[in-house]
Amino acid sequence: MAKKIGAIALLCLAWTLVAAAPADDVKALLEQGKDKEAYEAGKATPDALGTPLFDFYFGIAALNAGVPGEGVLALERYLLQFPDNRSAQFQLARGYFILGEDQRAREEFAGLSAAATGSELENVNQFLDAIRARESRYKPTSSAFFEIGRGYDSNINSGIRSGQVAGLPLGFLVLPGQSSERQSDSFRTVSAGLQGVYPVAPGVALYAGGLFTARSHFKHTSDVFDQHMLALQGGISLLEGRNLYRLGVDVASLSVDNQQYLSLRTLVGEWQYQSDQYNRFSLSAQHSRQTYHNINTFLDIDKTFQVNSGADIRNSGLASLTGAWTRTLTHPWNPVFTTSLNVGSERNRRERPDLSREIWGARLTVVIQPQPKWTVGSGLSYQESRYISDFATAIPPRRDQFYALDLSAAYALDRNWSLRGEYQHVNQNANIGFYSYTRESFALKLRYDFK
Repeated sequence: MAKKIGAIALLCLAWTLVAAAPADDVKALLEQGKDKEAYEAGKATPDALGTPLFDFYFGIAALNAGVPGEGVLALERYLLQFPDNRSAQFQLARGYFILGEDQRAREEFAGLSAAATGSELENVNQFLDAIRARESRYKPTSSAFFEIGRGYDSNINSGIRSGQVAGLPLGFLVLPGQSSERQSDSFRTVSAGLQGVYPVAPGVALYAGGLFTARSHFKHTSDVFDQHMLALQGGISLLEGRNLYRLGVDVASLSVDNQQYLSLRTLVGEWQYQSDQYNRFSLSAQHSRQTYHNINTFLDIDKTFQVNSGADIRNSGLASLTGAWTRTLTHPWNPVFTTSLNVGSERNRRERPDLSREIWGARLTVVIQPQPKWTVGSGLSYQESRYISDFATAIPPRRDQFYALDLSAAYALDRNWSLRGEYQHVNQNANIGFYSYTRESFALKLRYDFK
């Protein structure tokens, strides 16, 4: 009897060693990054299916090789034997995600998130965010945020230094203490936003959103430059294969010193094409009706000479066209590059051709994630404006060249809270000196995202 038991034990050991060999082969190929070869090696040994260790590695290989159905089945078999293996649970959730089974994927990832920490928690949250974004195609979704910040601006009024104004005849001066003289100050900001998507048919959805921002300055003499803005948007989107179409309306109201200064009504049309997982192209057209409102303001910093702004002479219509290409690179830092070109035409509605202009510009941005919690971005912008009529008698039309560099770094404190630092340098050159200025600003902002 003892001999019989020993023989059976030896047989089981031999079978375990035989079954372990294919699992080791698949594991070795996975560690070398040879996912397709690992999957093919597993397929070549079908007798090993059902062996827990083999199912685990073969399941991962199948997911990575683009055969998620087989990978999910193998991982489900493994978890029947070892239900507490978190690595297998994560891979199974990833398999459900690849298959588009969002509800099952969400349940698996949510179960993992309760005890996840560090990089595991970051990976789980990224999948949960991706599921949420994808669900907007077929179920109502919404998001919101709230943000506060502090900063410093070297030129809050885009003003110029006192003295003779370049490009104008002698006698055109900016005197010390005038409101058009360059001023600097610290500021505080508050922002809040809400956005929602409501699908009404396969591929068709309604979208709407709102944004409120406010900025106030610390110096008493600077409060005339305090601003707040309310913007609302809404429209319809259509998703057909790799093409996304949007048509919507945006309205916005900007107030300065608690007085409504500018109203905008914009019709927006957009087309996006996702050619593959690395490249997206877009083309958008806009037409805005800009209405300026006269407000009470001051000629001097000390607020002794009050005047009416007469801003309504700037009422205009603005049409623009923007094309963009977004490129994602395969790299551990997940770099994303976006290049855009734009052209536009603004036409004054108050018979002031000197305030009508042609516009063209370009922008390049790059965003990277050097660490799971860090997102770093930078951008370069250029815009040129050429006005179509003389600025005044014997003074040629105005020409502006605008340059901007912006940098940002954001750190995710947790799934909802993030801290972001921002820097911007602006330089505008103009042949009429009133419109030439430089500006630098710094800000630190704390944000909460409702998810």
